[in-house]
Amino acid sequence: MECPHCQSQKTIKNGKHHHQDGKSIQNYLCKGCGKRFSERTGTPMSRLRTPANVVSFALKMRSEGMGIRASGRVLEKSHVSIMRWEQKLATQSQQWSPPAPAGSDITVEGDEVYTRVGENLPPHSEKGWTVTFIERKSRFWIEARAGLKNTELFAKATKTAWQWAKASQYIRWFTDGERRYAQQLWQMATVYLKSTEVSREYGHRKVWRHGLEVAIKIKGSQGHPRVEWLKPEHPYTAISDKSDVHANHNEANNSALRRRCSAYRRRQNLYAKNTEGLQRTVTVQRLVHNWVRPHVGLGKNKTPVMAIGLYHRPISMLELLSLRGFSSLTP
Repeated sequence: MECPHCQSQKTIKNGKHHHQDGKSIQNYLCKGCGKRFSERTGTPMSRLRTPANVVSFALKMRSEGMGIRASGRVLEKSHVSIMRWEQKLATQSQQWSPPAPAGSDITVEGDEVYTRVGENLPPHSEKGWTVTFIERKSRFWIEARAGLKNTELFAKATKTAWQWAKASQYIRWFTDGERRYAQQLWQMATVYLKSTEVSREYGHRKVWRHGLEVAIKIKGSQGHPRVEWLKPEHPYTAISDKSDVHANHNEANNSALRRRCSAYRRRQNLYAKNTEGLQRTVTVQRLVHNWVRPHVGLGKNKTPVMAIGLYHRPISMLELLSLRGFSSLTP
């Protein structure tokens, strides 16, 4: 057992403690740093006495659309406890979000989904906007960032999505109408061309990185339906066909989110109470979507993580709760 504090392998067993269901949890002592820890330290189950199968059932119920209070009534647990279990898993999201495989060929779709948070305010003043990014072919859910629909929200979501995607060799970045995706990406994913690289007639010095193309599809409700490539591409980057520029798969994912997440349900008593709770809930949905729930469009018993080549099998909710992230999975 590796020490979660100093990553030393010099650890010894140091007794056990027992939980409500009688299960014994092994304790360890690190000879390197002298700290004590258990097999649950650093996982979402850390410092919880509740049986792991109860926590697992609660998060499964939440990920399939049950409200937080309804889940508490079924399991005879406090809704505050379920919120705490969700939060402990949501805080581990970085450990379960490995970057795209280096040198891969990916298509990133960006879109927004809206719900009400607290009071019923006009959409432009509402904090229930969620910016989502998915990878088209594998349906891997890259990011979901909730908050007020302003430049800061787009900047944070775009930065996370770019950090995930930038190791790929070829990236198609397609969104629906909203130009702030490209405006934020332009600050992170551009290069300056040398005068010897292109002819003077090309006319551009600052362009997108080689292999990256950025385009939006403007819907008929926002004007005449059309496709636009935003900012100049690198002269050696291939351009996709106009029919490929869309965010249809992301919109389908948003529709599934409305069915499976009570905070996005169109019923007054199930809207989110605050932005923090909305972010916690959608983060748990993203982790379950990527790692636990097989996607029918990818093939039998195949998850987005398997489709993109990051792991070879679906993992269970118990594994998601009891492991210290992607790096602790066995090959």
